[in-house]
Amino acid sequence: MLHEYFTKHWFKRFVLHIKKEGFLSFLKNGFLTLLRLFNPKHVGGLPYSYLFKKKRRLNINFIRKNLLEFDDVSIERFFNYYLNSSKINSNSIVYSFGVGGQIKFEELLVEKFNLEIFCYDPTSTNFFKNFKGSNKIKFSPIALWVKDGKEKFYLDAPKTGGSISNYFKADKENYLEVQCNNLKTLMKQNNHSHIDILKFDVEGVAIEVLTNIIDSEIYPTQIVTEFEFGEEDDLDKDQTKQYKNFEIKLTNLINRMKLIGYKCYNMPRFTHMPYSSIEVLFVKNSL
Repeated sequence: MLHEYFTKHWFKRFVLHIKKEGFLSFLKNGFLTLLRLFNPKHVGGLPYSYLFKKKRRLNINFIRKNLLEFDDVSIERFFNYYLNSSKINSNSIVYSFGVGGQIKFEELLVEKFNLEIFCYDPTSTNFFKNFKGSNKIKFSPIALWVKDGKEKFYLDAPKTGGSISNYFKADKENYLEVQCNNLKTLMKQNNHSHIDILKFDVEGVAIEVLTNIIDSEIYPTQIVTEFEFGEEDDLDKDQTKQYKNFEIKLTNLINRMKLIGYKCYNMPRFTHMPYSSIEVLFVKNSL
């Protein structure tokens, strides 16, 4: 993971940090980052153990073949995602799907840009009942999907999340019937003609959802999402074959995104299960 810090983008980001916050702040943040990088509790295993896990090695190879490294100094971290901050202002329209009980990403955007965010997640109702934060964060208990209607939403028992695809392999009786809508319907309900930032974490169905969004001719300025292939790291022979199909579908989608004018970046995860999924920032090229 350390080699990912030694690129022109990160060097420029480090220089910016020193200019804004000072050298002592840079040293402090660098030291804390190193502690996280080598702490098994943060990386989800022994440091660099992901290099010996089959799924993660396949993800690394996919990323190197298909995605860009950051090349714009304006791309910066907002909690566990990245965005090009030069393309964001107080009028930006932001949609966030799959928030669970963690909205630090959304709160950082509100704090920095004073914008509104429309949050959706059928499992977050209890969290938002007790939410005392900004009224600029709007919530609806709806799931993002490729069509409108009720769908089974399989719950991940140890956590608060769930998935339409039963990504977590939950007990098939452990589900909720939830209202689902596609993005076009929700934009119509909110009277929005475009989206500046779209973030979605939809547990195993990101390829289907993003394909539907592009088929609907919706082209957000920035998209952050995560493409997952199962929870297991050590794939057997059948799972390896299935990964190949996943790889083909995702390669085709990324190539399509490039053709319609998106730059497709790998979003590096330096801690917490690095390379366990393929996380992408799509940024629409300016005309």
